[in-house]
Formats: sequence, C-alpha cells, structure tokens
Amino acid sequence: MYKRVKTDKECRLENNETFTPVATLEDESGGKCQISIDDHCYVLRLRQDGGKYRTTPFIFREAFLVLATLDAPK
Repeated sequence: MYKRVKTDKECRLENNETFTPVATLEDESGGKCQISIDDHCYVLRLRQDGGKYRTTPFIFREAFLVLATLDAPK
C-alpha cells in the first residue's frame, strides 16, 4: 500500500528530462509514485527499474486520496 512521504525535490523521466513533484508516495517494497503538474493538470508517474519515472494512466486509491488534498493546479 502506498503512503504519502516527504516530497522529493526533483525526479528524472525515462527521456532524461527532470520534473518537480508536488507529492510523493512510497510503498513497503520501495515502489514510488510522484504526483506533478504538467499543462495545469496533475500527472502520476511511477518509478521504473533504474530509478527513472514513467507516466501512468492509472489512478489508484492512495493516489486519489492524496490528489483530493491538493489545491487546483495553476
């Protein structure tokens, strides 16, 4: 189960671009999910093997609950 942890300062996508998360979730087996803002929309990104992130189309329950606590993107 993912739980919200201290937000990471910067992360890297698979194409080596960086992004700044607004919230970070981590599970008991070391999986990480970053929530960031892109084009005024929240985006969920999951850490892949190698430590880089890939955007996911899935909104799982724990991420939904964190999203509900965030202010609307500007």
